[in-house]
Amino acid sequence: MSEVSTQERIKAAAAKVFTMKGLEGARMQDIADEANINKAMLHYYFKNKQQLFQVIFEEKATKVFSALDLFVHGELSFHQRISKFVESQISIFSEFPTLPLFVLMEVRKNPALLEATFRNIPLQIKRSEFQSLVENEISVGNIRKVDPQELLLNIIALCVYPIIAEPIFRFLSDMDEIEYRSFINRRKDTITALITNDLFIKK
Repeated sequence: MSEVSTQERIKAAAAKVFTMKGLEGARMQDIADEANINKAMLHYYFKNKQQLFQVIFEEKATKVFSALDLFVHGELSFHQRISKFVESQISIFSEFPTLPLFVLMEVRKNPALLEATFRNIPLQIKRSEFQSLVENEISVGNIRKVDPQELLLNIIALCVYPIIAEPIFRFLSDMDEIEYRSFINRRKDTITALITNDLFIKK
């Protein structure tokens, strides 16, 4: 097995263990068992669980926030940007459904994690670019007046909550896992329609 695939297997196993037990409750032996490797090999790749946790946390969080680039870069229309952003968010969270809870739990316990994670990500620039984009769409009469932060929060909430609450929704709707995945995938179009129908001014 290649070094890259071994590292990815370790990170996938660690993400599962950290989500179930948190940083404090997880043990390196738990992660080694989940990855089906011995503890010595695990320590060869990662010195301790804190280092492994930080690698996973930064990787997942960076992927989520980097999706903002879909809004501010390129030549797509505003409608297309919303659609691409929604598709990206649902795809990311569907790959790792426990990511939102994983992030929330650890950040609540250690708020400094966010500052450490995003020190190399120009969030202020991304926020400013997104705000300018929304304000321009308002000024040219394409969309109604809206708070850019509220718009972003609404989009992310519509994408994330059904993934966080999967066990509840599956029970209420009597869906199995495959049916629910199909349902979530269809929501890409539903969310885009909800947001754009509310935003765009009929001409």
